[in-house]
Amino acid sequence: MSNLIPDLKSGPLDFYRKKASFDWKKLKVFIETEDIVKYQNDLYSVIRDHPDYKVDKTVLSTFDGQRRVATVQAMAQKSMDQLALLNTIHNLKMPPTATRIMMQVSPSATIKYVVGDRLFSSAIMNMGTKRHMKFISDMEEGKIFGCYALTEIAHGSNVRNMRCTATYDKQKKVFVLNTPDFEAAKCWAGGLGQLATHAVIYAMLVIDGHNYGLHSFVVPVRNPKTLLPHPGVIVGDMGEKIGLNGIDNGFIQFENYEIPKENLLNKLGDVTDDGKYTTPFKDPNKRHGAALGSLSAGRVTIAVICETMGVKALTIAIRYAGVRRQFGPDGKTEVPIMEYQTHQHRLLPFLAATYIIRNFNTYLSEVFYQFSIDRMMGIESEDGPEKGMEIHALSSASKPVVGWTMRDAIQECRETCGGHGYLKASGIGDIRNDHDANLTYEGENHVLIQQCSNYLLKLWPHVLKRQTISSPLHSIDFLTHGLDILAKKFNARSTQEICCPNTIIEIYQWLVTYLLKISHEKLENQLKSGKLQFWAKNDTQVYYAKSLAVAYIQHFYLQRMLLLISESPDEAVRNVLTRMFSLYGLWSLEKHISTLYRGQYAVGPELPELVHEAILKLCADLKDDSVSLIDSIAPPDFILDSVLGASDGMVYKRLEKSIKGSEYGMNRPRWWQDVVKFDLKNKL
Repeated sequence: MSNLIPDLKSGPLDFYRKKASFDWKKLKVFIETEDIVKYQNDLYSVIRDHPDYKVDKTVLSTFDGQRRVATVQAMAQKSMDQLALLNTIHNLKMPPTATRIMMQVSPSATIKYVVGDRLFSSAIMNMGTKRHMKFISDMEEGKIFGCYALTEIAHGSNVRNMRCTATYDKQKKVFVLNTPDFEAAKCWAGGLGQLATHAVIYAMLVIDGHNYGLHSFVVPVRNPKTLLPHPGVIVGDMGEKIGLNGIDNGFIQFENYEIPKENLLNKLGDVTDDGKYTTPFKDPNKRHGAALGSLSAGRVTIAVICETMGVKALTIAIRYAGVRRQFGPDGKTEVPIMEYQTHQHRLLPFLAATYIIRNFNTYLSEVFYQFSIDRMMGIESEDGPEKGMEIHALSSASKPVVGWTMRDAIQECRETCGGHGYLKASGIGDIRNDHDANLTYEGENHVLIQQCSNYLLKLWPHVLKRQTISSPLHSIDFLTHGLDILAKKFNARSTQEICCPNTIIEIYQWLVTYLLKISHEKLENQLKSGKLQFWAKNDTQVYYAKSLAVAYIQHFYLQRMLLLISESPDEAVRNVLTRMFSLYGLWSLEKHISTLYRGQYAVGPELPELVHEAILKLCADLKDDSVSLIDSIAPPDFILDSVLGASDGMVYKRLEKSIKGSEYGMNRPRWWQDVVKFDLKNKL
């Protein structure tokens, strides 16, 4: 174990590490596996020694410098990623592990690589045929740079009303791309702003004036030798952003721009030379859904990215809380701020959430990668379509919930670190800014989560008929007993009872079933009142369908965590993970208390009183374990790069070095003479 996971340096954090109820190394190996820990070590070693990751921070102070560094590092990732990709079929934990590590090292470079290489290639593989494999070969050999362009200036989520067109010319046997105005310009495509030579473009396919809907095309954008745009292409950069400025997000417009007929990605729909449209889908809606299926990969990956950024911020805040001492009883030594109930309540529920979400992300990534591999290899299972729909529903709920949870976690981490957390050297500000984009791309969260509630609302008629309800991943199986679940009432009478995992699961199952019931009834009543389905669904979101999707994914997070806990051979590890399970379950449940009373699941004051007492008790119980819990998932110091969160706990020495060693720390300003020569009388 000591060879696999080195000991951490001794220091102020020993105060808590010696109090831990479990061995942090055993926990790390349990949640990761030995193979993954070895892979992590290998990748960390490569990054530490790689010249492209030894960056002078002054270079990153300029917009152009950030762009150049991100581009160089994205290209370096291509070679480093091979280890993960080559082993994917043997160990499906490799890809999410690689994403976690590389996002902690360089978020801009990683996202640039993922969307410019993986997403571009994935779209071609999923929607193209053999004639398009040359683009993937050229991409792998570095001859071209790709990007993925779906969103338009005036249309993002509503892809059915996008206005970029690709009109087939029978005489020339080409597609002619046009952008009617700037509102129809493709935008936000990562890598398109300055460097992409090719793009997967989504456009409305038009033949003889008839619109056949959204299709995808491989479109040459720039000359690979000069990086100058082709005639008929207007392409440029979106400009400086809140964060992730290493990514050149771009826009593109077309003016009668011709591309070869063969550049249509034709797995889902094709055009004959004489202009006849063909498709294996009789239902246009199914073809449309299949065309957007490649976006599921993005949602699964973004959930991993969100969790990874949360881990980084929590590592800084929790270690800082173990070192920072403030106040205490009169005449006594000051105590670490982690000892305060308010501080525990601000941080430890987010730590528990991170563990529960991390386990789920690993699970869903494995499921999705296996599902994708089977599709690529032509392996069709009987439950394939149902599994695809369930993955779609789970990822559509999880990406928003993880994004919102980690947004709040990162902000709380910034605030719990006080004024020092506001320093750029703390690292939290960059994490916060870089995370922000996760709340919007690959589907705006409030729009995206409706995909999950739409999946669930179809199930209520089956519940009423007491039909067997099951799914490949078993996220909805409990609804088979939905009517019996609704007949149950809250009966816990102590904190011990309410902390019991089975009690928490039972409460969540009632909550999901009840929200499904009232959401379905609300929608039906809206329709009966004469509203169009569009407005009926719109008016069933707040307090109903959205809450349903949130509760559903939280229940499945917990369901998957219980399975993980049951697999641990170490009692101490099982115990600490169970406390984390209960803390996340009850802390999340606190936001649903009004619904539990609305449905008369509980009466009297016992439920909120027990929930609050249990949350505070669990926080107190986990306080001494918190540093070791974060040690098990924290990145190495050279990647964390925070004066507040280093594993040795030497906060004040690092602060002094950072403050005094900065460009401005001990120097007068270059413009000091403007100050001393200032003559107030003459100015007046």
